[in-house]
Amino acid sequence: MISIDCPREPEALEAACAGTWPDRCDEDLRAHVATCAICGEVVEVARALREDHDGSWRAASVPASGVVWWRAQMRARAEAARAAAKPITFVQGVAAACVVGGAIALAGAAFPWIRAWVASLPAVFPALDAAAADVPALVSLPRWLPLAAIVAVLLAPVAIYLAVTDD
Repeated sequence: MISIDCPREPEALEAACAGTWPDRCDEDLRAHVATCAICGEVVEVARALREDHDGSWRAASVPASGVVWWRAQMRARAEAARAAAKPITFVQGVAAACVVGGAIALAGAAFPWIRAWVASLPAVFPALDAAAADVPALVSLPRWLPLAAIVAVLLAPVAIYLAVTDD
């Protein structure tokens, strides 16, 4: 049976990751890595990763402390503005729902007048006389409409608030 673990693998990995391979490690470990396939691959992969890490570290561009501070201030101000806008948005949603509710109430109050006006249209426009039989069907208000209007007025602010929140 072939062993997939080597007892000296952690030692070889430590040397490769610490950057002590091959110059600052003992001769015994170098001889073992040269003969052991597992440790040889571990050292090769670890050295490649270490070189990539060191290259990335050197290429990294760290901004000046003033830039970092300025960005943090801008982010804090933007978050404060968003937090301050939430109640205003909620009040705007309530106001919009009140306008919709008022429009529905006004339409309901004006509905008898609208029904009478639509019923008088065939007398004004004789071409509409053929459609006069369908006028009551056209202007009859469904029984569920006031309930739907009330539900819409109550749920509209909640829906608007949920739509504009960032969370």
